[in-house]
Amino acid sequence: MLRILTILLLLCLPVLQSCQVEPPAKPVIVSTIKPIHALVYAIAGGENSPLEIRQLLPDGASPHHYALKPSDMRTLETARVVFRIGSGLETFLDKPLATAIPTRAVITFADTTGIQALGSRHQHGDDHAGHAANSADLHLWLNPVNAIAMSREIARALSAADSAHQADYLANAQQLIAQIEATDARIRQQLAPLSQQPYLSFHDAWQHFDTHYGLNFAGAVTLDISRLPGARHVQDIRKIIEEKRAVCLFQEPQFSPAMVKTLVEGSNIRLGELDPLGMELTLDKDTYPTLLQTAADSFQQCLGGKAAQ
Repeated sequence: MLRILTILLLLCLPVLQSCQVEPPAKPVIVSTIKPIHALVYAIAGGENSPLEIRQLLPDGASPHHYALKPSDMRTLETARVVFRIGSGLETFLDKPLATAIPTRAVITFADTTGIQALGSRHQHGDDHAGHAANSADLHLWLNPVNAIAMSREIARALSAADSAHQADYLANAQQLIAQIEATDARIRQQLAPLSQQPYLSFHDAWQHFDTHYGLNFAGAVTLDISRLPGARHVQDIRKIIEEKRAVCLFQEPQFSPAMVKTLVEGSNIRLGELDPLGMELTLDKDTYPTLLQTAADSFQQCLGGKAAQ
């Protein structure tokens, strides 16, 4: 009898398992780059979020040259909301999103109300990082005013995707905005004494930051991060260093140390480092304010004469 009962139980087990109702999957929310993901992470509730939040581009990948993988396409297909900066930055998304599932919301921050737009700065008639002349400068997250506008839009979009937690998203957004405003006020005081110090950058990504804080941009070393500057461009940069009396050149993690050495050889210009994407920052609810503060500290150290050659 016991053997018969055991056999019956084994036969019924698959039926019982098939009747179990699996918990509904969390809505998938996708952000393209880390600065956006940091804002979404904080507003969505961090590691305890009722949403599944994913960063599309891995840390270290450039949005200017990224190519979608099959796994990325599967992520996009399951997304309830996709947050991006705009076509001029994440160009690789244009075609996939053109065939988007109708229920998916695509939030383009370049078109968001409250964004302070700037045109790209160009020199020598070249394109900047693949952008056409007179295009918009889409590094707009580096202006805290824009980040606040983005935060409000994120809270609205998350609330639409998951109305049950709307109050949490709105409260988290207000908390993040207050934190950004406090960081902004602190940085204004920190950088005010350095407003007359000319600086150069490798990649002209910092217009939204230096315009907001009144810093003195003297020029960009290379206007296309995929190409090394030629001999004539090197001469032009050295001329800018002399004529503008630039005191600091900011490099970025993706640029070759050999290129830096070539450009600054024979000059007294100081070297600093900036990372507009916050690639090395730990993801938590403070990541975006930390990105701003880390940039401000780098500007202060280099423009103030503390950066090492």
